[in-house]
Amino acid sequence: MKFYDNLLWILLMFSNSILLHASVIDVTGFGARGDGVTDDYAAIQNAVAELKKHNGGILYFPVGQYRIATSGHGALFLDGISNATIRFEPGAVLLMDNLLPDGSGGGHGIVVRGPGSGITLENIHVRWVKKAIGRSHGDAFRFEGYPSDGKTIARIIMNNCIGERSPQTGAVFMGCSDVSVNNFSPVDTWADGLHFNACRRVNVNGVLGLNNGDDTLAFVTYFDEKFSGQTGGVFSFPDLNEWCNSDSNATNITAIGGHADGMRISGARNINVSNLNVSGKWAGVQLDSAIKTTENEAVGWGYPASRNINISNVSISDCDLGLIVRSLNVLPDASESFWSFKVNISNLALSGIHSHGIDIQSVGGIQISNIRSDSRIRFLNLRGPVSLNGLDQTGGSVEFTGIQGKRFFGFRPNMEPKPIEVSGPEEVATGSVLLSRVNLTGAPLRLDRLAGLCISGLRSDSAIELKNCRDIYLNETVAADKPSIGNCRKIFFNGSEL
Repeated sequence: MKFYDNLLWILLMFSNSILLHASVIDVTGFGARGDGVTDDYAAIQNAVAELKKHNGGILYFPVGQYRIATSGHGALFLDGISNATIRFEPGAVLLMDNLLPDGSGGGHGIVVRGPGSGITLENIHVRWVKKAIGRSHGDAFRFEGYPSDGKTIARIIMNNCIGERSPQTGAVFMGCSDVSVNNFSPVDTWADGLHFNACRRVNVNGVLGLNNGDDTLAFVTYFDEKFSGQTGGVFSFPDLNEWCNSDSNATNITAIGGHADGMRISGARNINVSNLNVSGKWAGVQLDSAIKTTENEAVGWGYPASRNINISNVSISDCDLGLIVRSLNVLPDASESFWSFKVNISNLALSGIHSHGIDIQSVGGIQISNIRSDSRIRFLNLRGPVSLNGLDQTGGSVEFTGIQGKRFFGFRPNMEPKPIEVSGPEEVATGSVLLSRVNLTGAPLRLDRLAGLCISGLRSDSAIELKNCRDIYLNETVAADKPSIGNCRKIFFNGSEL
């Protein structure tokens, strides 16, 4: 009896070995050459069909350059599959050589369409032979889910992947859940490096974005009066909910060169970001809200103000702008859901910014602490509480202009809001602005059309100017001279009214 038990055990182990071996599908076994010359598109489709036949497994690419000369939705298209791994041997490349005759993109690299779960991508390098003439059809990695249990793509892991010269994004995730991206490099992309729309529970650790044509890292979900969107497209919601990229984390993000922002967050909630380094972009970090319009200078997309956003350890250099938080096309009587943010930013270093190091416009709910800056700082048309705690500013002015009241708001669609003129300080609305531990070296402080502002622990060797202000408190202030005051009342300097 023992002999038969042992024989049964051996046969069971042997059969498991066969099944395990069968689940590893080598694309070269289906005719893929990987020589950089042959069009391997058909062979890869056959290998994918075998993967689907096995209801998952490992699709394996040995070292080689797998040229794709055929246009289509995706060079490698996984549709409705689960428990699948695409594994490239280090040095293997999916070589995209399928631009259309006009030079625009002819298809995506790797596409995963839901529903599905348990998708892993390892060591994948998708590279276009030539860069498209402009932003067009072609994401290096594309995940087409749907923001609903049972319809989403869940449990996605992407490790050590590269998207290079893509006509659109390096990687885009739409309607996906429980995503892990580690050590991703989007290089020379026409659009975003790494983009998330209507996802939840995302964890990103390690992004190196080089010369991305749009945002290097973006968490963006749009607003509409009713839910809209379908698999393969973007999604919009009437509120902030769990599918607004909620409960997500990103760390160790580097963005160098290109256009737009190092990181953008729009229409999101419950996101933590740390260790972000940006240089050579239009802006380092942007958080914005908007109400879309078709009038004149239109705002094409809408998104509510983001909530519960924590960003720490940020370095921004050699950009046109540093940190931006603003609302666009949000009228004075608009719902506070479009201007009342809840954002906490700490340990922010700004250097060599060409315009504004910090530019906060027409919003409230912003807390910034521990800032080192050599660039101009501006707070304009504040709508709600703002605090600045711990600022070391060398060069560049610090300006607070306008707290919005019923008539205190100048507006043009999609344009920077302009504070209107006031006849006297009594017309200025009271806000809640707190500044503490502020050190200004060669940096004038200018306050214009403000009320209800308190500054504690100000050290300045430069001019302090106040115009059209009331109820301003400068406590524990050490300054070269007393403030210059014009058309103000109830201005207190170290306990004494001026």
